Amino acid sequence: MNTPKLKEVGELLAQSHYSEAIALLTDWIDTDRAIASNYWYLGLAWLLQGDESQAQAIWLTAMMEINPELTEQYTVELVEFLAITANKYLESRQLQLAELIYWQIIELDPQRVEERYNLGKALAQQGKFDEAIACWELVISLQPDLVGAYQQIGAVFQKLDNFSGAIAHYSPALAIQPDFEIAYNLGLCLIQQEKLEEAIAYFKEAIQLQPNYSPAYSDLGYVLLQQGKLEEAIAYFQQAILVNPGFAESYCNWVDRLVNLGKLSPELQANYWLLKSLKSQLTLAEIVSHFQEFVRQKRSCDPKEELEKKSLFTTDSPHDFDEFTSDWVLANNLDSSNYINIYPANTITLTPPLSLEKDIDFAFRFGSQIELPASFVALVPNGRYWLNHSETSSAVITKDNQLLGDLSPEFPIFSPGHPDNHPSKHSLLSAGKLPPIQQIDGTVAILAGLFNDVYFHWMFEILPRIELLKLSGIEIDSIDWFLVSDRLPFQRETLEILGISPSKMIAPSAYHHIQATRLIVPSFPGTIAWMPKWVCDFLREKFLSLPVQKTSAEIERLYISRQDTSNRRIINEAEVLNLLKKFGFESITLESMSVTEQASLLANAKIVVSAHGSGLTNLVFCHSQTKVIEIISPNYAYHCYW
Repeated sequence: MNTPKLKEVGELLAQSHYSEAIALLTDWIDTDRAIASNYWYLGLAWLLQGDESQAQAIWLTAMMEINPELTEQYTVELVEFLAITANKYLESRQLQLAELIYWQIIELDPQRVEERYNLGKALAQQGKFDEAIACWELVISLQPDLVGAYQQIGAVFQKLDNFSGAIAHYSPALAIQPDFEIAYNLGLCLIQQEKLEEAIAYFKEAIQLQPNYSPAYSDLGYVLLQQGKLEEAIAYFQQAILVNPGFAESYCNWVDRLVNLGKLSPELQANYWLLKSLKSQLTLAEIVSHFQEFVRQKRSCDPKEELEKKSLFTTDSPHDFDEFTSDWVLANNLDSSNYINIYPANTITLTPPLSLEKDIDFAFRFGSQIELPASFVALVPNGRYWLNHSETSSAVITKDNQLLGDLSPEFPIFSPGHPDNHPSKHSLLSAGKLPPIQQIDGTVAILAGLFNDVYFHWMFEILPRIELLKLSGIEIDSIDWFLVSDRLPFQRETLEILGISPSKMIAPSAYHHIQATRLIVPSFPGTIAWMPKWVCDFLREKFLSLPVQKTSAEIERLYISRQDTSNRRIINEAEVLNLLKKFGFESITLESMSVTEQASLLANAKIVVSAHGSGLTNLVFCHSQTKVIEIISPNYAYHCYW
């Protein structure tokens, strides 16, 4: 088969034009039935189109018709062809297609270790962890010294908090091949099991294998600190700074900036003085003093949470739950007006993100699609609403003390369908007692959610609930009160645009546990951190259609700075900016801009670069061809802007 023809077929397959490829290859085979590679490609096209039986029939036909005596040779040739193709799909993160081809290879030759190993990777990167582990376990049985298989299983177990399983696989991997990352991960897993002496041994081994790996020094220091071995801990912390001095220097410079902005928290101040003391020539007693302050700040509780714990709780917490509000309506023979369906359940198609890493981060392993529930508005007669002080747990409760599961999210936030999302796991069911109820005579609409003052949650989870209210047919003027936060400028601006009167607002910070004559609760538009398309369309329609006073020229290449924030800041931002400016990027901070100004700015951007943070919420206003580079910490990867 000549190169131009091969290229033409390859382009058709890459574009998923399988029928055209099949027609073309069929013509070539009719012209010359002795070229085996034409059959290999034809079978592949049928396989990618979803017809496995036809693909196998074509491959078998080629072997029998061209030369039956060379069947074994043709099988090897076919397997090699499929392996090259599957590896290309794996590298380009077309994981379903890679999986499909790897299974064919294994059916043709069950002893192929490399392809079975890669199949495990394709499965794991789609979130099919059980299948991936089974695949790698079989790889180990075929080749017991393949370190990568042990490592892959260990990494999955570690991410799933199955530390015993992780240790059981990291340990033989380290025995086969000493590696600092394996030793370090063993230390991390053993910390979780509170086996500190064993953790110390593995951190020391990691340091011996890679003396320039600063996390091993710092984590070893923290373990020693937990054991009360302060002098040893200090020595390892100082070594961590010597190995990576730029971090401590940049961190301290950043804190200095926060001091000038008046944004310094006690905990950041403790970190600052800790790093300063470790870098300096202070005496051990002086360093110990800073350490004691550091530990005290780390252990301190939120005073509001402490107050909540100490309050006199008199109200029974919910004793049971309904997973779905629609089930509660049916079970209680309520009118259909108590459950108003607005948008049906829908599916989001997912495309793996591109990254510098060879494998997809665990934060993005959800397969090819996510199912989101329907969006609705519920009317709960004499219903209650509870939100804790930290805004990490909420509940809608019926007059019969039933928790409504799909209206009661809490932190930690899990993906749709995750077993820990089930309302039977809700912390309120085992809380015992709740703070006293604040009775409200009238109709209250619940707009409050989790993390109300965080821009991302506000835009994607709070504001769309106002739209659901309006689409429900309920007269907005008939609502006496809206439970919603209006503490920050972006909240006040967007509430005014959407027509919520300040005179009707009551703040969740003052009303943590209410009961209203008539409680109206719009559902979350999808699930926390996952939003359906209609939410994006709603935000674009509302905020891109408004007139904006242009304060500067349109910027096509944006770098969104987090230099004034107290978390997830790029420590060496000056270096990053110096590089980006060579490519025409301009740095902006969004905090001082109105929502409409932010929307207008992002709508004109062609490329956006930013660390993970609320500013990327405004990607919703970008056009579909905008390129986005999101910088994510290896210790905190989250999928919400994907």
